[in-house]
Amino acid sequence: MNNFPISLNLKNRKILIIGAGKIATNKINKLLDFTNDIVVLAPKISEEIKELDIKIIEKEYEKKDIEGFNIVIACIDNINLQKEIYQHTRETNVLYNCSDILELCDFTFSSILKKDDLIISISTSGTSPSFSKELKSYLESIIPSSVGSFLKEMKTLRTTLPKGKSRMEMLKKRSKSFIQSWK
Repeated sequence: MNNFPISLNLKNRKILIIGAGKIATNKINKLLDFTNDIVVLAPKISEEIKELDIKIIEKEYEKKDIEGFNIVIACIDNINLQKEIYQHTRETNVLYNCSDILELCDFTFSSILKKDDLIISISTSGTSPSFSKELKSYLESIIPSSVGSFLKEMKTLRTTLPKGKSRMEMLKKRSKSFIQSWK
């Protein structure tokens, strides 16, 4: 069964990243577009991660380390430790993601295209990350940079015009016209 795509508000959600390598850095950089309430825990922290505006704990993982976190992401090579951390998150009802064992993940990381308020998540349910990245690249090339100002205008219209069928039809028409202008 495929994952349900959802946009999660990360406000007041504490995230623990276990590991500090290339995969951890990639996931942290994706998350930083949405929150900086991130803690990285690893025995050795890369200089690239040390330069980020996040909390760092330089030590080996222990079960008590997940206390107080809402999301735990294991970016480590040790499969047995990934499974152990997964079991710890089951005891505390914490959302879990790891790098190598899809069936242990409560969620996966999609390819994310973000242009101002436009956020598009692209997923193949883990079957082909390369396809997701290529599709993201294609969409980035066709969506104009003016999408942000268009969305601000649409937000203003939604909040200032009276609710009703005529407003809905006008907003739909403007959206359709904007998208058709990309061709």
